[in-house]
Amino acid sequence: MVIKILKEEKDRLEIEISNEDHTIGNLLRTALLADKHVKYAGYQIVHPLTGGIRLVVQTEGGTKPREALVKALSKIETETKEFRDKFKKAL
Repeated sequence: MVIKILKEEKDRLEIEISNEDHTIGNLLRTALLADKHVKYAGYQIVHPLTGGIRLVVQTEGGTKPREALVKALSKIETETKEFRDKFKKAL
């Protein structure tokens, strides 16, 4: 996985994540939209044959898009750890 920052402004961030698809794109989008300071979060597949996604995050209320993305990643990490722990107990 290679992550490139394509454009970064005060309230907007565009990144490209190589070799990824809807799985991570939808997960990131959903986690970002749970943040009340995220005005818009969306992604598109760069090309169906070469893979990769372009993620766009737009924020408001003084929150920087980079901060919102880090917060969303932390939330995803917490939720997956919780799921893993519960799954291990179920086994």
